[in-house]
Amino acid sequence: MGDIFRIDGYRTQAGLEFDVLLAYRTLGNLNASGDNAVVVTTSYSGQDDEAELLIGGEQGIDIDAHYVVLINMISNGLSSSPSNTAAPFDGPRFPRFTVHDNVACQRKLVEALGIKHLRLVTGFSMGGLQTFEWGCQHGDMVSAILPICGAARVSPHNWLFLDGVRAALELDPEFAGGSYASAPEAGLRAFARIYTGWALSQTFFREAQYTALGLDSVESVVGFVYDYFARRDANDLLGMLWTWQHADISKNDRFGGDFEAALAAISARAIVMPCTTDLYFTTADSEIEVKHMPNAELRLIESTFGHFVGGGQVPEGKVVIDAAIADLLAT
Repeated sequence: MGDIFRIDGYRTQAGLEFDVLLAYRTLGNLNASGDNAVVVTTSYSGQDDEAELLIGGEQGIDIDAHYVVLINMISNGLSSSPSNTAAPFDGPRFPRFTVHDNVACQRKLVEALGIKHLRLVTGFSMGGLQTFEWGCQHGDMVSAILPICGAARVSPHNWLFLDGVRAALELDPEFAGGSYASAPEAGLRAFARIYTGWALSQTFFREAQYTALGLDSVESVVGFVYDYFARRDANDLLGMLWTWQHADISKNDRFGGDFEAALAAISARAIVMPCTTDLYFTTADSEIEVKHMPNAELRLIESTFGHFVGGGQVPEGKVVIDAAIADLLAT
C-alpha cells in the first residue's frame, strides 16, 4: 500500500479550486542532503506498480542508493479520479486536469517529502508527457529526464487517434453521458479494438509476434488489451485521455504557446527515447524536440513492438531503458 498526499484548494489551469489527493509510493531512503531522489510517473491507465517495472530488475535503479517516488497521475483510479470523488465532482463532472496541473501537484508532494533535488525524472507514455513537463517547468530541481515513448506535446495525428477511441466508448448507449449504472462493456470493447491497432506495429501483426507474449491470434491481442483497460472505470479512462489530448509544455502563462522556447528551457540532461515503430509518439516528433533542447540526445528503441515496448515488459526495450537510466544517474 502507498500513501496519500492532500493538496487543499489547488487551482487548476482552468481556474477551478479543487482538493487534490495524490497517491504515491516510495522505495529506498532519502539521504541527509535530500538530493538522491528519482521520480517515476505513471502511464495511461497505469498505476505505480506498473511504473515500477521501468526501474526494477538487475540493471535497474539501486534502491540502496536512491529514493524513488512513484506518483500516480490524476484520474488513474488511485489519485483523485472521477471514480473515487464525491459529488458534485463525481463521474463525468470531474474537473479537467492538464499535464501542467499534474506536475505542479507532484512538485508540492516532492517538496513535502523533504526532497531538495531530483537526480532523475522518468516515465513511459503519458509518464513521458509528465517527464517533459518536469524538465520544462521545474529545471531548478531536476538534473536529468528520460521520457520513454512520450512527447512534449500531443501531435494532431495522435490527438485524432485518441478522439477516435473516445468516440467509440461514448457511443455505447450504456455509457449514458458518463452516468452509467454499470460498465459500458460494448464501448470498452470498441475502445480496446481501436487501441490495439495502434499500440503495436504493422510488422508485429504481420509476423505474428504476439506469440512471444503467449497469445495465439490477433483476436487474443484485442482481448489482452480489453482486459487491460477493463480494469479501469470508463470515466477515469476519459479523464486521462483528455489530459493526454491537451498535453503541451508551452500551453501556460510562462511560454504562451511558444513551443520552441519551452523546449529550449529544458536545461537538464535529457535522453529522449522513442520506439522506431511507435504510432503514437513518432521518432520524427522526437527529432524536432531534441533539436531545440540544449542538453538532449535522441536514443531509439529498435523494436517491432511499437508503443508497447516502452512499458518495461519487453526485454529488448528494457535493456535500452536500463542503460539510459544508468547513464543519466552516473552524470
